[in-house]
Amino acid sequence: YASMPPAKKTIDKILLLLHGRGECIEKYHGIACDLAGKGFWVFTFDWRGQGLSCRETDNPHKGHVQSFQDYEDDLSIFYSQQIKPFGLPVYLLTHSMGGHIALRFMSRYPDQIKKAVLAAPMIDLPLPGWLKKIARVLCATAAKTSFARHYTFGSADYSPNSAVVRHARLTHDPDNNLILHQEIQKNPDLALGGVTWGWLNAAFESMDEIAQDHVVKRITTPILLASAQKDTIVCPRAQKTFSRRLPDCIFLPVLQAYHEIMFESGEINQVFWDAVDRFYGLRMRQPV
Repeated sequence: YASMPPAKKTIDKILLLLHGRGECIEKYHGIACDLAGKGFWVFTFDWRGQGLSCRETDNPHKGHVQSFQDYEDDLSIFYSQQIKPFGLPVYLLTHSMGGHIALRFMSRYPDQIKKAVLAAPMIDLPLPGWLKKIARVLCATAAKTSFARHYTFGSADYSPNSAVVRHARLTHDPDNNLILHQEIQKNPDLALGGVTWGWLNAAFESMDEIAQDHVVKRITTPILLASAQKDTIVCPRAQKTFSRRLPDCIFLPVLQAYHEIMFESGEINQVFWDAVDRFYGLRMRQPV
């Protein structure tokens, strides 16, 4: 894990940054600096199976987990050991899978987080109905066999060239698109490839779980849910529907944005961060 204290001497709030699948602490260094400049004491950590945390399979490139409960438990332990003892207000900033796990956490501990920003949270996957049904059957079957730790169709080990091309639809900013890959060049241990059948099955099961009424009703934390209009990784329509079910949620459609809203370019990026500052009660960002 990593932490970055604010420049000011008096620390009165903590921000817990939860990144998405396949990402790592190093990718968010610039964002952590910006948040520390706004007065937050920033904490973040690598999810199990990625970054420099322990891997779940012999092949370190495979994205695998048996259950998203493992992710939630890891977050709960990290929170109780590293965050809660300070007794300060805690804010969340999350991306994709990090937002999904945050929803699980906030349902389980509804009084721990002051405010939460979910950028492109993983509520559902943008698959056609017939394909989703087939994928669910395949995942559920494979997860009960040795194929649980095998790559899904189309998944493979990390490859710099193919990854850069594939990630070009994650942000309009070509420089931001390269941040993760540049960090992997510095430290190849950060590399992560595609997901296994076990991971995908666990994701489907967890998406079903957070959609249950009793789970949603327990999420009383004030939430800003930012949805990327041109997201092809997770489903924007599902995010909008889910936001309406939350007890206290502002839905922010970020027009023209791809999946990586925090790393988007120009005006797209500005719209998101201005909304975040207003939601957190901070002064507006000045245009670069």
